[in-house]
This record gives sequence, C-alpha cells and structure tokens, in this order.
Amino acid sequence: MFKKVERLSRSEFSEYFKVGRKHHCPHLTIITAPLTSRKVSVVVGKKVAKSAVKRNVLKRRVYAMLRTILTEAKYSGVLIVIVKPSLNSLSKKALKDSVAESVAQVVKGA
Repeated sequence: MFKKVERLSRSEFSEYFKVGRKHHCPHLTIITAPLTSRKVSVVVGKKVAKSAVKRNVLKRRVYAMLRTILTEAKYSGVLIVIVKPSLNSLSKKALKDSVAESVAQVVKGA
C-alpha cells in the first residue's frame, strides 16, 4: 500500500476520473493526469470478483506491483488503475507481467 499522502481522496478521485487521460489495455484501464507529486488509486469492481476477499487480494497485488514499477520509473502524477474482469482469470505470473507491461507503457508515454 502507498502512504496516505500518495493515495487519492474521494473528491480527488472524482475530479481526476473526469479530466484524466484514459489508456485502455487488455486487462486494465489506466487514467493519468499531471501533478507534481504522486497519487495512486486502484479500483476493483464487483464485476471483476463478487467476493470482497478476492477483490482485496487483487487490489493488494496490483498496489504491490505499482509500488515497485513507479519507484523505479520515478513517476509523478495521478495514476488510477481500473481492473477489468479478464484480469481475474490470469495466474499470478501472468497478472504481474500484464500489469507491469501496461503500466510501464503508459508511464513511459505520459
């Protein structure tokens, strides 16, 4: 998990969700916006996994991957990751590769 100052509040989330640039990947939708500091949020809806436990596990895995990727890339800005239902069917290694590839591609292009 990221520090509290690196996470989006509800009002910030709503604002950046509307004005951010959307990048569609096979298993994720990533919304970016410029900002001097880093703000991150991960969304796993009920369509992805009905069980709250499974949704939380997916969130934690994605947050852990983001932490390593964004630290290495020294990314600053807003990053909202919305998980699509197809991500739920992937194995741990495939999930890691998919998230890393998608986020790296978006961060590099942003």
